[in-house]
Amino acid sequence: MKKQFLLLITIVTLLSCSNDDENSSRIINMRINHYQNTGIALSPVLTLLAQEDNAIGTTNWSRFYNAIEGFNYVPGKIYNLSVRVEKITDPPADGSSLRYILLEVKSTQEVNNETPFDVDLKINGQNFVTTNSGYKLLNQIEIDCNTFCTQLDLDLHNKSSVIGTFKRNSDNKMQLIDLK
Repeated sequence: MKKQFLLLITIVTLLSCSNDDENSSRIINMRINHYQNTGIALSPVLTLLAQEDNAIGTTNWSRFYNAIEGFNYVPGKIYNLSVRVEKITDPPADGSSLRYILLEVKSTQEVNNETPFDVDLKINGQNFVTTNSGYKLLNQIEIDCNTFCTQLDLDLHNKSSVIGTFKRNSDNKMQLIDLK
């Protein structure tokens, strides 16, 4: 009886430790880029571009599909953040298993509007440019196609992947300066 009791206590202890690991959180440093890019989740979306911990300061930016609770992104700024990452024990089938919570905006850096940046306008046949009321990126960010309107139309129609190089006109408007 005593052995069974000890075995039961051991099993309960091990289970509670593994649950603690699943519910654990960690604090990370993140850098968020001054512009968003496109991506494909359940549907086409705009994503933040992020670097975490050791990748900060490199040229490698990853599409970040999650939200950061408490973070208010404004284009044209690079953000350095402290973020708590928590594991979600029972995530939705179409959602992330991680929850990101802003702890602190450590710094922001304004980026000159003339600074060029690349955005995927079409990836593997998935077009992110809408033309219902002018050119827009996923009906959200206005695109001034400048002198590239005809070429943009042709590339979106004929190519499977199109990258646009832009500069920022304002918070919600980008000017196309080149196509790749």
